Amino acid sequence: MTNQTLADLLVLALLFIGNARFVFVNHSKKDSLSIAPFAGLFIAIVNIFVFTLSVENFLIFVLAFLSAIWNVRSVLRMFSDVILDSYELKLILICSLNAIFVALMIFVVIYFRPMNPKKNRLPVKQNTVLYSGSFQKGFSELKEPFTVPSIKLYNFEPEIESPAGRKIVLFAPPETANSEIYKSFFCKLAYNGFSVYSLDFYKEINLASKKGADLKWIKRFSAIWQKIFNPDKYEQVQKNSDFINEKFWILLSLCKPTEKDVIFLITDGDLSGSMQYVSQKSFVKIFGSFDLAYIDDYTTKGFGPVENTEPVLGAVLGVQPDRSGYMSNHLGTVLTDFINTQMIGGY
Repeated sequence: MTNQTLADLLVLALLFIGNARFVFVNHSKKDSLSIAPFAGLFIAIVNIFVFTLSVENFLIFVLAFLSAIWNVRSVLRMFSDVILDSYELKLILICSLNAIFVALMIFVVIYFRPMNPKKNRLPVKQNTVLYSGSFQKGFSELKEPFTVPSIKLYNFEPEIESPAGRKIVLFAPPETANSEIYKSFFCKLAYNGFSVYSLDFYKEINLASKKGADLKWIKRFSAIWQKIFNPDKYEQVQKNSDFINEKFWILLSLCKPTEKDVIFLITDGDLSGSMQYVSQKSFVKIFGSFDLAYIDDYTTKGFGPVENTEPVLGAVLGVQPDRSGYMSNHLGTVLTDFINTQMIGGY
């Protein structure tokens, strides 16, 4: 199981204990277990910041919030050293209902658990670096503790470097996804000999926009909601967005290409024409570009291979969970074939 799955199960275990406590708690003692739903709510909030807001995390947060609300009086009695005499019938009914929903959610989390990235891991080098800064002032590696980073850079490299130069893939995830969703895809590319760079924004990095801080998990969740329920508006917004542009410019500066290297721009749903724009305006030669959304049998275009990494979102999109990693590997194979064909033709 992944760390996120284990964290979700920890929250649900606390919620179940807190809601089902009336079955096994001795009525002659303080109602100490009433604090369990609040501990679950705290961890659920932390999980959102650590793993980003997803459909699964949102449902668990709602369950934790409702469980905590209904147990406020019980916690106040506990801190007032009131001995538990008996549970109110209303509290028993509400807690029983919450416990049933929690049990169902435990089943959902286990059934829709993502594939374990450590299973069948390919022999590649992986690295992540946090940076602070802005699009105008530039970026520097984050070294100060307790500082919110501006971006998180992901780098995947083959184990053996080629003396002929690197084949660099710069990947800009759309607003409806993040780099974590594509990690198995990146590993496949690195295993096939590519140097892969991808990044996620943690806050607003374009000072000219004057939008202030913008938490990545809120932005992604709202983009997913809009793409599913209002696709026309989503398409219109993305056509006028600099989101992908900014990612490519930053990636170009951070990957530090040499004259021997060849660079390819890749994204998943380029509605704004960013790859063409960056290719034309860049001082560094861009060898080619590719949009994963053009792959016919890729059914979750713009969301990433979520049947491998976010099966709950995949279920919303109508795909079955798949822990084999097939789609991630398939995307990597298709892109590898495309780039190799382009390079043969270009040379």
